Amino acid sequence: MTNSPYEVLAGLLRDQEASGADLYAAACEVRECFVRSEHLIGLLPADAPRLLTAGLTRAGRAGVVEAWLELGRLLAHGAAPWAPYPEQDVPASIEAYREADRAGSLAGALGWVRIAYFATSAEHEQDAARRLDELLAEHPADPDVLLLSGYLRFRGYGHPADPAAAVPFHRAAAEHGSGDAAFELSVLHATGTGVPADDDESMRWTMRAAELGSVRAMGNLGYYYATGRGVEHDPAKALDWYGKAADAGHGKSAYTAGVMCLTGDGGLPVDERRAAEFFDLAEELGVDVDDHLDAMGLSRA
Repeated sequence: MTNSPYEVLAGLLRDQEASGADLYAAACEVRECFVRSEHLIGLLPADAPRLLTAGLTRAGRAGVVEAWLELGRLLAHGAAPWAPYPEQDVPASIEAYREADRAGSLAGALGWVRIAYFATSAEHEQDAARRLDELLAEHPADPDVLLLSGYLRFRGYGHPADPAAAVPFHRAAAEHGSGDAAFELSVLHATGTGVPADDDESMRWTMRAAELGSVRAMGNLGYYYATGRGVEHDPAKALDWYGKAADAGHGKSAYTAGVMCLTGDGGLPVDERRAAEFFDLAEELGVDVDDHLDAMGLSRA
């Protein structure tokens, strides 16, 4: 009988000679068990999160940089929206990413600076700003470095708060392919923050952000076409953009697309099968579909 991923990882952890590569591979298999929701049906022992963390830690100490990156991600975000395991531990996440940074990983450096920024960690503020300035000097055309440099200046994390100072960084990041930076520019132009308010420019950047893969921009375009805000009312285009956002992991868009298919919103043909697919996806992404439908006076087909 084949051992389960949990049993394989447990065995490797008992083996003092186990390689980092084997530990990392086994830990990733256990992570996938969480993604498949095996923890919800009794197929994963209660200590599986601890085992997963231990496996990645040993793999990282054995020189597998990817293990530190994965551990940092898991400690910040969990295995999946429906599997918040291992338990969130922001300081430990930062430290895991910093281990990858010490090993020369740009992803590790960006990882801990990003986590510290979004957690508004006062402890790491000055170190994070200093490290990001170093990365900016080393990688002046990297879109992720540029985007994060804009964030820090916009909010005032390790730098004076100055929305106008953030704009050139977001623009440069967008020009180098960052959908998130393009989306930020759409918001800044919509609100007149750091730049003159300009609805046309905001829409242009929203379109560009969606083209570059920004999930938030895709969802916004779905809303714009559904309501006719800034564009011609077009339910078919709205459903298309909501669908793209849903496929990219946006739960609210998946739910909205499901409702459009269920009700034939805007004259669209009713498609109960497709509605069910969107609702299933929305649930996977953490949306309580039935409660939302009930509040609208609707129910699944």
